[in-house]
Amino acid sequence: MVGFSAAGVQVTLDDDTLREIVEDPDALSRWCAQNPEDPRSVAYLRMLGRLDEAAIAARRSLEQAEHSALVRAVRRTRYAHVLQWQGAFTSAEEQFDLAAEETGLEDPTSPSSLALLASVFQHRAKCRFDHALAAQEAGSPRTAASLWDSALEDARRALVMRESLGENDESVLDSSRQTLARLERRS
Repeated sequence: MVGFSAAGVQVTLDDDTLREIVEDPDALSRWCAQNPEDPRSVAYLRMLGRLDEAAIAARRSLEQAEHSALVRAVRRTRYAHVLQWQGAFTSAEEQFDLAAEETGLEDPTSPSSLALLASVFQHRAKCRFDHALAAQEAGSPRTAASLWDSALEDARRALVMRESLGENDESVLDSSRQTLARLERRS
């Protein structure tokens, strides 16, 4: 299983749902309580299933106008991820699209901009995956197929970008490969 550390807590990615599983939710909850203004708390609250709190924290972090376009893109991606988990797929995709635009506002050729864009693509792929599953359950196979294809395209782009940039963090590459493999299974 693919995994990473969040505030010292081990997190793994489920192969079927592509969602994070927090191994010690109490420890991560304590960290969030001790660091409420840290922008990472948005992602951590989301992983803990505290979606309303995560959405409020995300909107508050986006209201801070003094940040660079790249910082706004990271924060917007976190907000979009919360919207995704809330089932607001269209709003989430709009936020991912805005985040993708923001990655190119400073220097679209810089490695940090491209690395962030790859991250946006991967998270948008996961959102479209969830949206496709919801469309399938709702009896909309054409919509589901279109979303699945878009998700697959985003996942491929994210992996190619990360490999082209020479990503050194193997867990980041593993996550991209896991997302792509899941989407290629189609079931």
